[in-house]
Amino acid sequence: MECKEVLINQVLQKVSDDFDHHQLRKIKLILTIQLKEYRVERQTSEVIIYDENGDASAYKQFFVSKKIQGLAPGTLNLYMQTINQFMRSVRKSYSEVTTNDIRLFIANREMMDGLSKATLSRERGCIVRFFHWLHVEQYIENDPGARVEKIQVPKRKKREFSALEVEKIRDAAKTAKETLVVELLLSTGCRVSELISLSFENYDQESQSIEVIGKGNKQRAVYLNAKAVLALANYLEVAPHHSGPLFYGQAQGEMMTAAGVQKLVRRLGDRAGVSNVHPHRFRRTAATFARRNGMQLELVRDFLGHADVNTTLLYSMTNESELRQSHQKYVN
Repeated sequence: MECKEVLINQVLQKVSDDFDHHQLRKIKLILTIQLKEYRVERQTSEVIIYDENGDASAYKQFFVSKKIQGLAPGTLNLYMQTINQFMRSVRKSYSEVTTNDIRLFIANREMMDGLSKATLSRERGCIVRFFHWLHVEQYIENDPGARVEKIQVPKRKKREFSALEVEKIRDAAKTAKETLVVELLLSTGCRVSELISLSFENYDQESQSIEVIGKGNKQRAVYLNAKAVLALANYLEVAPHHSGPLFYGQAQGEMMTAAGVQKLVRRLGDRAGVSNVHPHRFRRTAATFARRNGMQLELVRDFLGHADVNTTLLYSMTNESELRQSHQKYVN
């Protein structure tokens, strides 16, 4: 690894906790450009203070790189927990890990710990992507994860709320904020991480659209329908403001957390007598209702911010009654 790259990595590690992924990326770009005019050499010393090829350095730099990519905190925590658990089990340096070590870990997680195929696939993905990154960044010579077989996960369509369940949840809302959260989830189809980041700075009141940053640091516009606009107006009467978060957490001016939204909608579900109420189910519901009302599949994909239309197809778009009616209409 070149000395310039080592220096940039050291700087990014030092400041990673103080800046978000946009700022970290800008710092990396500035350092890369500015250092082009300089020759960077390590001062030799008998005492090695920093080992750029060491496991600890590689581990820290991996998470800095993922933060720069814009991965959500929950995803970063999943990577960290999985990698830590795997390395505790193998007790080797990164360069000594073999393909069979990874296979054995996955086998034990399935047979001894009883993990589902979906969880196994997520853990395998974390480990394999970590070692692939180590190989690409030249921390290790060989990639032990390259030959680890993919885990086939059954593709099941998850259910959305019925129209009746949506109305029950709406009726269960007692505060302006509860109503606003429900209407925003249904109108925008946002992920919970996107929902809590909605801010007035990105809100175009004329078009009733708002810019969000989704997975993979991709930007898209989402839209407020009439119910969401009315809910926002009612909320602003209770908590007047026109800057910062669209809606607050527990304290005035404070962004609501993902856990806070999850608790809020779960509480609404309990009041309404609707089971399995969580933010992502509103997202599936918004997509399904849009499709049933005639929105083209490609537009539903863009509405949700999916990169692949096959991901959109995993959302339930029809029910058995609609399928039967369509069959009678089109198949003679």
